[in-house]
Amino acid sequence: MAFGIICGFITAILNSVGYLCSANFLKRYGSPLRLLLFAQLVMMTVSIPVFVTRFPFRALAEPRAFLLTVFIWIVVFILGQGSFFLALKYCEASRLSSLLGLKIIVLTVIYMLTKHNYPNAGQWTAVFMAGAAAMLINWTGSFRMCFKGWFFTFSTLVFYSLCDINETNMVLAVEKSGFGVVESAILANSAAYTALGLVSLPGLFFLRPTKKQIFLSAPYALLWLSSQVFLMACFARVLPVFGNVILASRGLFSVILGAALCFVGLQKLDAVISRKQWIFRTVAAVLMIGAIALYSFSTRP
Repeated sequence: MAFGIICGFITAILNSVGYLCSANFLKRYGSPLRLLLFAQLVMMTVSIPVFVTRFPFRALAEPRAFLLTVFIWIVVFILGQGSFFLALKYCEASRLSSLLGLKIIVLTVIYMLTKHNYPNAGQWTAVFMAGAAAMLINWTGSFRMCFKGWFFTFSTLVFYSLCDINETNMVLAVEKSGFGVVESAILANSAAYTALGLVSLPGLFFLRPTKKQIFLSAPYALLWLSSQVFLMACFARVLPVFGNVILASRGLFSVILGAALCFVGLQKLDAVISRKQWIFRTVAAVLMIGAIALYSFSTRP
C-alpha cells in the first residue's frame, strides 16, 4: 500500500506542475481544445516507440479483453472531455473546477456497483472529506447553474470516473502477464496514448499546429504522460477509489506551488486569490491529510 500512496503523491505533484505549464500555453493561445490535441500528438510520439518495441502482445492472458478496455477508455475519455467543454459553456471554469471535486463520490458509487466492493464507514467518511477538500480548493461560493450545466457537469464526473476504472483494468491486465507494477503501468500507458493519439490525429487537420505551439504544449504533455504512469501504478496497488482520495492532495500541492511562485516573483503564472480563498484552501489541506490517513487506517486487511 505504501508504494501506491507514494505513486499517488508523485502523480499529484506532476499534475500540479503540469497545470502551470498548461496555463502558460492558454495565456498565449486561449484554447483548451488546441492544447489537448497538441498534447495528444506529443504523447503519441513518445508512446509509439515503447508500444511497438516493448508491449507484450503474445503474453497477455486475454488480449481481446485488453483491446476492448482500451477502446472503452478512449470512448469515455472523449465523452468526458466533450462533456467538460460543454459544461464550460454554462459554468465558469473556477466553479466547474470546484464541482469536479465531487468525482471521488461518483467514482466510489460506480466502483461499488460494478465491482461489488462496498466501502466501510471510515472509508466513506474519507471519501466525503476528500471530495469536500477538492471542492474547497476552488470554491466560488455558489452552486447556481442551469439544468444543462448540471447535466454536463455530472456526465463529466461519470465519464472521468469510468476512465479511472478502465485505466486500473488496463494496468492489472498487463501485470498478470508477469511484469512489475511500474513496467506494467508504462506499457499500459503506451498502449492507451498511442491509440488515443491516432484517434486524435484528424483534429490536427482543422487546427493546423505550428512548431511553436507544439513546443509550448510539450512540457504539459510530458508531465501529464509521466503522471499517468504513476497514476496507473497507484491504481494497481490501492485501486481507484483510494487513489482518488490521495489525488485530492494535488490541490494542496497547487497551493504550495502557487505560494512558491509568488515568493520568486512568478505569480503571473498562477491565479491571484483572496484571503477568504486562502482560508478555504487551508481548511481543504487539513481535510485532505485527514482523508488520506482515515482511508488508509480504515482499509480492510
